[in-house]
Amino acid sequence: IELRARFDEQNNIEWARKLEQAGVHVVYGLVGLKTHSKLSMVVRNDGDQLRRYCHIGTGNYHPKTARLYEDFGLLTCNPDVGEDVSNLFNVLSGYSRNTEYRRFLVAPHSVRSGLIERIDREMVHHREGRPAGIRFKCNALVDEETIDALYRASATGVPVDIWVRGICSLRPGIPGISETIRVRSILGRFLEHNR
Repeated sequence: IELRARFDEQNNIEWARKLEQAGVHVVYGLVGLKTHSKLSMVVRNDGDQLRRYCHIGTGNYHPKTARLYEDFGLLTCNPDVGEDVSNLFNVLSGYSRNTEYRRFLVAPHSVRSGLIERIDREMVHHREGRPAGIRFKCNALVDEETIDALYRASATGVPVDIWVRGICSLRPGIPGISETIRVRSILGRFLEHNR
């Protein structure tokens, strides 16, 4: 539980107390690490096996901000995702130091390298004549290594669509460098929160 989440500090403290009184092991985070994940998991005995049901969201589980923000959520029982959520919870609770994940990219360990690996993979697909393309949605795009990788992908001919909520240091549409890159920012009544 992130106790100092904006708009919800007192409510989070009360929920943490209620959960602890009900016997739930509440984890408040690791010192020096800001936790910014929206994950929940239910483990259920489905007769012959334990199954993990996971919800991954872009927004907080909060009724006030739900009226202000536009968010996405994924509900899945995919075993790889369940394993990743379990591993991440173990890291965040201090039970594990394993930062290897099957599907997740988790900062500060694998976001940049994982994105660049995926960008490089799309370049290979394009060179081999297979379908290729990059769709990227983020709050801000200022990381030079990631931008350079996107420029390389564009120079190879890979179509790149970027939706960015805030600052973007990448310059789209430059012949020979970024001509296959389109950058958009969505403005409207609701805060674009679903990156």
